[in-house]
Order: sequence, then structure tokens, then C-alpha cells
Amino acid sequence: MPLTQTVGKRTYNYSHCLAYFNAWAAPVDIALGDEDTLYVVSRGFDIPIGVFGFKEWVKWDMKEDRNILSAGAYGRQDGQFVWPASIALDGKGGVFVSDEHLDRIAVYSTDGAFQRQWGTTGAAEGQLAGPAGIRFDADGNLYVVESRNNRVQKFTKDGDLLASWGEGGAGEGQFSIPYGVHVDAQGDVFVADWGNDRVQKFSPDGRFIAQFGVPGEGSGQLRRPTSIATDRDGDVYIADWGNNRVQVFDAGGEVITSFYGDARELSKAAAGQVNANPDLVKARRRADITQEWTFRRATAVAVDDQNKIYIMEALSGRVQAYQKEDDYLEAQFNL
Repeated sequence: MPLTQTVGKRTYNYSHCLAYFNAWAAPVDIALGDEDTLYVVSRGFDIPIGVFGFKEWVKWDMKEDRNILSAGAYGRQDGQFVWPASIALDGKGGVFVSDEHLDRIAVYSTDGAFQRQWGTTGAAEGQLAGPAGIRFDADGNLYVVESRNNRVQKFTKDGDLLASWGEGGAGEGQFSIPYGVHVDAQGDVFVADWGNDRVQKFSPDGRFIAQFGVPGEGSGQLRRPTSIATDRDGDVYIADWGNNRVQVFDAGGEVITSFYGDARELSKAAAGQVNANPDLVKARRRADITQEWTFRRATAVAVDDQNKIYIMEALSGRVQAYQKEDDYLEAQFNL
């Protein structure tokens, strides 16, 4: 049975999981496409012998739980990656991927064809140092969080600078190795301030609005947050990477609940791999697999317009999905 949790007037049902078992190598970010497609960018594994794993982005069919296409590879040439960090869709057929090491944004079509890239290394306005999280606003402008420059920059999708704010520090509007970014329906900008163990919220022009979370492991506390999303009701979902969970806050910053992972059954893709190997089926029957259920480094979160929540795990290489219900009523009974 799916796990259901009801907190106040909110109810969340665990739905299912996707991928698993080497489908993606150290996935770091996701973007939701049209027609049940998921875009995933993977950082890969830097192995000393020179095998760098899947430094790429993939387009994933969520209904069939299978890869549709892959694009990119390890390297420094056009369209290649060293430290891919984030993926964003412009809504007009463009796929944008940031590279923290090469200090650039690569642009592809949704069929995997490399189109162009932009970005030069530096600390001046318009330059990049450690571009990590990237997200588009409703006007098609791209917000880029820089982990080494400790700032947020707003560009056109062609790389022309529109705005910039932030500096190193722990005060309001300051950052310590910021990583993820999100733009909500009102155009406000949320930044995962990784080193300061918090999320900050800004107006589109960089005015500080609010802070979510403080350092720690308790309820409402964060340890190395990496990603943010909001649902259509205004609730805020934060991938609490260091605490292996996703925490949910209301718009005012009060914590509502947390997800820790509920994947009691394998995904369609993983079940196909397991069932094709009788020895693996037997081994899993003998093993304690309960530890598989929970998140292992929840690194990215996304919410669609139907309030379905998708949570990416870097170490397990999968996505767990939850559904936030509308107008949920608990069953009544008479004593």
C-alpha cells in the first residue's frame, strides 16, 4: 500500500519510483518536460583509470521507465562536460546545462543536438565562476547561481546580462557556495545557500524577502540544501541533501513535514533487470532491503502543475514520486 501522510489540511501519497540500478551515474538535477518526460543531468564518476562515467543529460520516458536519448560526454570540446551541475528547459525546445568546471552554459535541442554555448571565466559582471543551479522565469530569462562567485546573475537565454546580486558571507543576500535555484509562479527567486545551510528568497531584482531553515538536523533545520521547488499552493520543497530528506515549508517559512523515501517496490526499469537474473532475485530474498526504501542524498526536487513531487537521489540514481492530494478527507467513524 502506498504510504500516506496527512499533516493539517495537506495529504501526500507516495506514488512510485523511476529508474535505479545504473540508469544514471550520480544524477544531480532534473527538469520536467512535456508528455511524461523527465530530463536528467548526471555528473558521472571520476575514476582514476580514466573512465569518467555518464557525464551527460538524458531524456527519460516516465510512463515506460526507459531512456529515450542521451547527449553530451566527458571532455572540454563543444557540447562536452567536466562537472555538469544543472539542467533547465526554456519551453521553446531548448535544453540548457551548466558546467561548474568549464564555467559555461551549453544549449541543446530536445532531440539532443548541440546548438551553442556561452560563458567566460571570471568575477566581473556577466562572467561565470562555478555556475551551478539554473532556472528560467516566465519571461524566458535564465537565473544562474555561481558557487565560486557567491552570487546570482540573470541573463537572456543568449547570455546577455540583465542583473546581478550577492557576495560571500552569512548575512541577508550573502552566500556561501550557493548551489540550487528556483523561480516560482510570482517570479520570486529561491537560492539554496549550501554553505550557510539555508534557503533565501528574493524578488526578481534581488531584494531579500525571507529565509527558510537554519543549520542543523532537526525539524525545520537544514544541512547542505541543494534544490528547491514550489507547488501551485505556494508550499516550498527543499532537498535537504545532508540530512537525506526533503522538507516541506509553507510560504511563511514554517515547516510542514518531511519526506525520507518510501520505495518499498522496485521501479519498472529495476524490476526488469532483477527479474532477468535469477541469482539476483534469490540474493534479494535473503538480504535486508529495507535500507533501499529511503533517500540516499536527495539532490533535486521538482513539482508539476498537478502537485506531483519528484525527488532525485544522487547515490541511488533514481527518482521517487509523491502526489499531494486536493480536498482530502479522512474517513469518519463512530465510537
